[in-house]
Amino acid sequence: MSSTYTARHAATRTRSAAHRAGAGVLAATALGLGASMMTATSASANGGPTTPVEQTSTSTASAPSASTGSFTDIVREGDSGSVVEQIQDKVGVTADGAFGPETTAAVTEWQADEGLAADGVVGPETGSAMGLTGGSTSSAPSASTESTGSTVEVAQASTGASSSIVDTARGYVGSPYVMGGEDPSGFDCSGFVQYVYKQSTGKDLPRTTSEQQAAATPVSDPQPGDIVFFGNPAYHNGIYAGDGKIIDAGNSSTGVTERDIWTDDVSYGRF
Repeated sequence: MSSTYTARHAATRTRSAAHRAGAGVLAATALGLGASMMTATSASANGGPTTPVEQTSTSTASAPSASTGSFTDIVREGDSGSVVEQIQDKVGVTADGAFGPETTAAVTEWQADEGLAADGVVGPETGSAMGLTGGSTSSAPSASTESTGSTVEVAQASTGASSSIVDTARGYVGSPYVMGGEDPSGFDCSGFVQYVYKQSTGKDLPRTTSEQQAAATPVSDPQPGDIVFFGNPAYHNGIYAGDGKIIDAGNSSTGVTERDIWTDDVSYGRF
């Protein structure tokens, strides 16, 4: 390992309000590193975790029992209308037609119970499983949306991009870990993130973990497709898959896997 690469890679749902407490110890324990090795340089040199972590199944979702393909809309927090009332009736919350945080939480729980991707968004798979028949839907105005654009289309495009990022990342599960690797023949953690984003969204991300952390927009409500950063400055990162899981290039023992996030010392960024 050259000193040139170490400098380049070292320098990047939160489950607890005190997630920063004992961050160094948590990271060191999860990564299997001794206290004397727990520096940004040593962690980055290993490209992330150095001990295999039990891998969760990459796909636990079962096919919905309801007829699939009958619902084609995408409905999420901020939307309103008759289809939202149908969703609320299905998940057992007050059917006021406004998709708010309570509805998002209820949808997420319902999806988990049904073995679906628990992201709180009612897309074609979830909607078909719910037996939705469609209906009127409108989205709340967004400050970032141009006045000539459709907010419904923007919401659909955003959800579609998130799904594309995660699907692309899952397509490389099993690829080997290679320090400094930037393609499917071998990835390191930030090389994997950079490659997945380029393939799925066409966006050119910075190369190193710390550069990606600095360039990303921090978010406190992570969505699938966002980037998970470990530590600040980050010593490891990966693609958030939703439901507390990450897809990442861990180390030479694990390669690219999808697994549970093992520490609270994380933050999230979005491009």
